[in-house]
Amino acid sequence: MSLQKPTYQLMLDLDLPEGGEAITDDERIRSEAARSALDSLFGKVGAPRWLDEYLELTRGGWPWRVAAYIAWASTPRVSREPKTQDLLAREYLGLNSDRVISTWRKRNPAIEEMIRQMQASPLFKHRAEIFNALVAVAVKPEYKSHNDRKLAFELMGDYVPASKAFLAMTGKIKGKDLSKLSIDELMELAASMEDENNEHAEN
Repeated sequence: MSLQKPTYQLMLDLDLPEGGEAITDDERIRSEAARSALDSLFGKVGAPRWLDEYLELTRGGWPWRVAAYIAWASTPRVSREPKTQDLLAREYLGLNSDRVISTWRKRNPAIEEMIRQMQASPLFKHRAEIFNALVAVAVKPEYKSHNDRKLAFELMGDYVPASKAFLAMTGKIKGKDLSKLSIDELMELAASMEDENNEHAEN
């Protein structure tokens, strides 16, 4: 599965309640107070490292508590602040427990997908450097650069791994008894497979 750069945008058809079906005045006040406290941490020493991502998510339409959870869960486990999901719920989200977070995750697969994308996002920040490093090694005329050259050719479509070619061939001839085909039919099948391989290489 290819990586996707996160857009932080909430899909419009998703239903992302922050709690139960009804929110009391006390719960609303508590939510607003917790959000105000979290927002006040921007720019302060010791503030959670995930605040910038949290802000991007809220701008993308995610409810603030869900955005905070996604941003927190996207950070490396060893450096998360706070350390546990329950502490996040109690100390930052103004919740009595983290049970509602489990509810969000069950109802909305998009949350886990967003976390996955954000965890991969550092790769996109260094995309140019990664490609430059690949080129720098691949162009060296030495045997140690073979795998880098192979990867570069595959990315450019100039090389199709044998495993992929084999799968394409077996898929094309699956269910056919080649012994019963005429020479012309075999040549037509081979030409068809070659055209498909060339089209794959061009793409």
